[in-house]
Amino acid sequence: MMKGKALRLAIFAGLVGSTVSVLSAHAMTEKESVTVLNPVVVTAQRFETKDLDTPASVTVLDQEDLKNSGAKSIFDAVGQATGITTFSYGPLGLEFGGMESRTNIRGLDRSSLVLVNGAPINLDGKNSLNGLMMDNVERIEIVRGAASAQYGSEALGGVVNVITKTPTKSHGSIETRIGNEGYKKYATTVGTDKIEISTSKEYYGAQAKTSPDRIGRNYYNTRNKGYAHNIAVNVKPHDYVTINYMRQQSDSTYGQISTIPKAKWTTKKSALTETKYWHYRDIKNNGSIVYDDTTTKATLFFNTRRLVGESNSLANPKYVQSPYNYGAYKIGTEAQHTWKLYGDTHKAVLGVMGVHEAYQGLSDANKKVKADRNIMALYGNYEFQITPSFSTTIGGRYQVINDPINNQNVFTPQWQTLYKIDKSRSIYTNVGKAFTMPNIHDAFKWVTDLKDKKVSEYIKIPGGDLKPEEGWNYEIGFKQANKRDSWRVSLYHMRFKNFFDWAENPLDGNRKTIRINGGEFRNTGIEAEYKSYVTSDLIMTLGASYSNPQKQEIKATNWVQTAPKLELNAAFDYEKDKWQAGLSASYWGIRAFNRDGKRNPAFINVNAHVNYSPNESQTIGLYVNNVLNRQNVISQGDWEYWDLPRNYYVNYSYRF
Repeated sequence: MMKGKALRLAIFAGLVGSTVSVLSAHAMTEKESVTVLNPVVVTAQRFETKDLDTPASVTVLDQEDLKNSGAKSIFDAVGQATGITTFSYGPLGLEFGGMESRTNIRGLDRSSLVLVNGAPINLDGKNSLNGLMMDNVERIEIVRGAASAQYGSEALGGVVNVITKTPTKSHGSIETRIGNEGYKKYATTVGTDKIEISTSKEYYGAQAKTSPDRIGRNYYNTRNKGYAHNIAVNVKPHDYVTINYMRQQSDSTYGQISTIPKAKWTTKKSALTETKYWHYRDIKNNGSIVYDDTTTKATLFFNTRRLVGESNSLANPKYVQSPYNYGAYKIGTEAQHTWKLYGDTHKAVLGVMGVHEAYQGLSDANKKVKADRNIMALYGNYEFQITPSFSTTIGGRYQVINDPINNQNVFTPQWQTLYKIDKSRSIYTNVGKAFTMPNIHDAFKWVTDLKDKKVSEYIKIPGGDLKPEEGWNYEIGFKQANKRDSWRVSLYHMRFKNFFDWAENPLDGNRKTIRINGGEFRNTGIEAEYKSYVTSDLIMTLGASYSNPQKQEIKATNWVQTAPKLELNAAFDYEKDKWQAGLSASYWGIRAFNRDGKRNPAFINVNAHVNYSPNESQTIGLYVNNVLNRQNVISQGDWEYWDLPRNYYVNYSYRF
């Protein structure tokens, strides 16, 4: 076993080493390198700043970064960033009904607020990146650290802002991917200087086993084939106005396969010892109208989700509707203005936001579940220079929340400082508070009268004192960007309380179906990123993070690890003449413990690709994911779900 592990690590090192050794001469201008190493950021401060002038930990993934990651999805690409771990029940971040993938920042589960062009798309506590087309993305900005002062609820660990492409000129493209494991993709884009329309359909094959055997429960998980159909429309009717719309419809089926030999299937068998299948149709929409003249920005946005599932078993082969089917939506509007004062040495932002979100049960069992929430927010920040080298920013957000369980008035402050050592180096501090509201449907509890055997149903909680999760983030960091390389280092401490937990419900056989507050989370860690032009045509990016994410359950005295302690990332991009190649590698080590009391195995994933462009219109590529063919666990904690084995696809694109 040790020899096999050593061999895999040797192969891993060899792949990295061989990529570094590919050096040549493809000229890149100094301006281009400075732009890549010190990019413009709009998410952290709500106005444009260079990364060196931003008092927060930021990573910007542009189109080249996304391509070089070798990732098939935005979910996988974001998961390769330093300080980010992902939780998924299927490869590519695939979801199965209410089993949603999620992106965690700094070890804090469900800690990311996901934005599209600055508008929030989290729904009912879910921060899924599914439904967003990589083909339609201009760049992704990741801001680590508590960000509720800027963006409100759900930004405990940070923000992921997906910024879509803007129409620029008449163009078109077609793309085809064919690979193993049943993978296929067909995509096309057409556009002018006013409108761009992209659509794709992606198919994935069945996976015989997505988890180990569930010892004591006599089953393992499997996945059947499925698809995702995406469309994105970007319109620019005016220099200051953009209209964006995205839709995804996905179809997935997962199952629990019995491990009992020659089982006699009857209706009396426990659901956990039967072969069962759950089939889901998931439809997501999001859109926005944005006015932005660089000083005033106004946005009208919406996002919706409709999840409809059904299940069957050998004992009951006819599909029946899932009791958890639901629809949810969010609509809102926001406006902000930026003032530049005293020769741009001072900047002020003042904004207002209103949001209405709702949840509706769609099954017979949960049709009584109808809940909504209204949020009004006033926010602002003021940045001023104390000396030519030292500046500070004070900000805050006040929210009035009309909630179905407990109304809230929440104030979240933030204080940042930035010291410019010289033109290429800076030191910053960032202290901020953040919070998350309970899910809307937590206003209901599931009730089953076991004695009278009445039909199970939801009833509304009469009042209650459920509080938001809330806490603080403290951070100090160093940034450096030269002509050929850059450094980003941050040291942070986080602590949050009132974490949502489950309590026993005496009306439901003492099952844990009532939401309560309980427990705390803490984490102290260090993150470092290094990016370098090794030669004029080879870019290297390295990242490392070491932390100690822990959660203390309600009424417990011990702290339990929640996420990997060690993360390492590496990416290489080589381009010369008609050839382009990339390699990326990710490692998660010292992971959380699983249900057997053992640590989840180290996650090591290597992606590699090579592209050849015979002319400006065509590109042919070969992409290989999970090069080392590892049985990677892509979930965190108790129950393990596995990624795909080594998989590949051939890509052909034509641009006109």
